Parts: sequence; structure tokens; C-alpha cells
Amino acid sequence: MKRLKGLSFVLAAAVLFAACNSVSYKKTKSGLLYKIFPSSGKDSTIRSGNVVKFNVLTKYNDSVMYNSIGKMPGFIKYAEDPVNNEYSIAEIMPLLKKGDSAVVVQLIDTLMKKGLSEQLPATAKKGDRITVAIRITEVYTDDSLARKDYDAEMAKDAPRQQEERRKMMEKAQKEQAEAQKKADEERLKELAEIEKSGEKARQIKEVQDYIARKGAKAIQTPKGTFVTITNPGTGEQIADGKVVEIKYEGRTLSTDSVFQASQFAMQVGSQGAIAGMDDGIRLFKQGGKGTIYIPGYLAYGKNPPPGSPFKPWDALIFDIEVITVRAGDTPPQQ
Repeated sequence: MKRLKGLSFVLAAAVLFAACNSVSYKKTKSGLLYKIFPSSGKDSTIRSGNVVKFNVLTKYNDSVMYNSIGKMPGFIKYAEDPVNNEYSIAEIMPLLKKGDSAVVVQLIDTLMKKGLSEQLPATAKKGDRITVAIRITEVYTDDSLARKDYDAEMAKDAPRQQEERRKMMEKAQKEQAEAQKKADEERLKELAEIEKSGEKARQIKEVQDYIARKGAKAIQTPKGTFVTITNPGTGEQIADGKVVEIKYEGRTLSTDSVFQASQFAMQVGSQGAIAGMDDGIRLFKQGGKGTIYIPGYLAYGKNPPPGSPFKPWDALIFDIEVITVRAGDTPPQQ
């Protein structure tokens, strides 16, 4: 029965939306257009301090923005506030009672003029409108009864919310995977181009020459990162999925000058750091110390971050100390 009532509200709202242009609207002092469809009930109208339970259907022009039917109903504690309630559905709350329905129309032009456009869609433009259909399902004068109903509705809606979060997470993971795949493809293409042009070999030699001038000894990884290990550390070898906290001092190879000294945490293999750092840190364990030399193509490449101190293809050097190593799902120690 409750589902049929909800469905009837959706159908009624759809009819109202379809007939928007023919609805005879009233207008509040602020200019809000509204139409009330009263129920046959004899309840008192909503007063300040009442908790209002409602279902709502919101449209931006002809597109549905939100529909609460089949979801958690809305609960708000109504408060008289002439300033903050102006040109919103709260403005007509004192005219409604349990069982009533209403349609309100907010014109984008008016919202912009009143400086109320901060929550509008980015595509909002003059001439557009937001239409809201609302049905008041309950009005509580007792906060404890409202809380009891709210908790019951939350418990009933929990499985749907959990499923919605699961789907959102799956979608986000899929989008992230697709974005990473595209980034990897672009990086492989870029690497192929610089290898073909001889740029990769030039950048590797630049780092090798620097290490030779300093009289240092370094291991070269298959990817092209160079690492000097002064202390390998103890425990498990750092690998994909591990979260490592690193204390570092970063220098540009071309000037041998420090650009930053700090501490940060990264998850290995998750693109949380530049490729050369992700590559070189794998040669250490917890407590390890050393220096990681990163050719430009494994640092910020030809497009360093805007506003950064780096030039295209800048090779970087990091003197590092591995403070902690933990599993990716283990919270950091306090």
C-alpha cells in the first residue's frame, strides 16, 4: 500500500510537471511561484519547530535531478527564518499540512539576481528553471517521535543505500581503471617516441654522468631509475600495495639545488608518486636510507605541473629515508 501511495505521488508529480505551463501559480513576496494541492485532512499547518517528513521530486528544466520515491524520505526541522527561507520551498511551509502536495518553481534568472546561484548546475543559464514537487507525509511536534521514525526509515533504506554505494564504487573504480589505462597507453607512446628519438638515452646518460662526477655508486633498475643504497633497512621488501612514509630532500640535477624537503606517504604501485620514486623505493625496506636519481622521463616528463620549479624533462634527485612500511589496509600508528 505504501508503495502504491508513493507511485501515485510520482504519477501526480509527472502530470503536474507536464502541465506546468497551464498551472495557475500564486507568488510569494520574494517572487517564488507555487501551487498547493490540499489534502482532505484537518491537521494544523506546519509551524516553526515541527519536524516535517516528505517525499520530493526535483527537475531542472525537463531533467530529473532527484526523486526520493523508493528511497529515504526527507526529514527537516522547520524554522521560521524570513531571510534564509526566501525564494525556497521553505517559504511556503507554513501554508502546508500533513497530506498536502505542492509544486514550486524557481527561475534561474531570479536565483542569480538574489545571489543564490552557488548550488546551481554549472550549465545553468538565464531562462532555465528548477521545479519541485513535494508531498508532506507526516508532521511531528515531538522530536523523539520524529527521531524514532527517522531511525526506522534509515534501517529500511539501508540495503538500498549499501547497494547504491556499491554501484557508485564500481563505477568509480571502472572510471579510474579506464583513466589509468589511457594514461599508461599515452605514457608508453611517449616512451616509445623518446626512445626512438634518442632522448631517453640522452637523459639516462645525463644521470650517469652526474653520478660519475660525484664519485657515487648506483644500481640501475630496468626502467632507468638509479639508486644508491646507504642502508637497505630491515623487514619485508617494499612492493606493490605497501604504504610507505618517506622523509626526503629533493634536488634538481641541473642545478644540484634543493627544491623541497619534507615527508609524505605513498602507496606503491598506485601512481601516488612520480614513476621514478615508485620504481626506486622498491629497493628499500623500513628504515632504509639512500639516494634515488630519476631521469626526466620518469619524473615529470615534458609537462611538469604548472607553477612548479621544474623545466620539461628535468632530472630529479631524492635523498630519502623510509620511516615506516605498512600494508595498504592498515591504519598508520598514532
